[in-house]
Amino acid sequence: MKVQEAVLTNIAVRDFKNKPISDEHLSKILEAGRLCQSGKNLQPWYFIIIQSRKIIDELADLMKGDIDEERTRRAPLVIAIVSDPRSELHVMDASRAAQNMTLVAWELGIGSTFISGPEPPERSVYRIKAKKILKLPENLNFLELMIFGYPTVWRTVKKKKRKPIQDITFIDTYGSRPV
Repeated sequence: MKVQEAVLTNIAVRDFKNKPISDEHLSKILEAGRLCQSGKNLQPWYFIIIQSRKIIDELADLMKGDIDEERTRRAPLVIAIVSDPRSELHVMDASRAAQNMTLVAWELGIGSTFISGPEPPERSVYRIKAKKILKLPENLNFLELMIFGYPTVWRTVKKKKRKPIQDITFIDTYGSRPV
């Protein structure tokens, strides 16, 4: 699969087979994150591979009835995306690394989705408690969980519901439309 095809067909997958991710596939997913471009090459990201069902359940418990609670419990693979705020671009860089991971996973036949936790205002409390569960140092930022797995049904989209390109692009300054 070429990158363009992965971008065009990749969708959020939330229902997975009860099949573990192979070590080979996990390694490729992690390498995709590690090799991501990074502002000033600071690489302000960390990936925590969560294999303990106990820890996964503790994180899911924090979601208190949110739709992502059960999805997290059922995920064959959970990875916490963590960033170092000493880099001004830490959220962007870690998010780019996570996106690389989703595209490589998709190429391998593995679906994924981001899990942001319960809706605000509970989300900030969730992040604080999740940091404790993951034993993150105070100076690091817990961004998201990503769940990965082999989809129960492989499907792609032929056309994504997205805003038209002319509604989101400008020339030189905001609001300046192409002629």
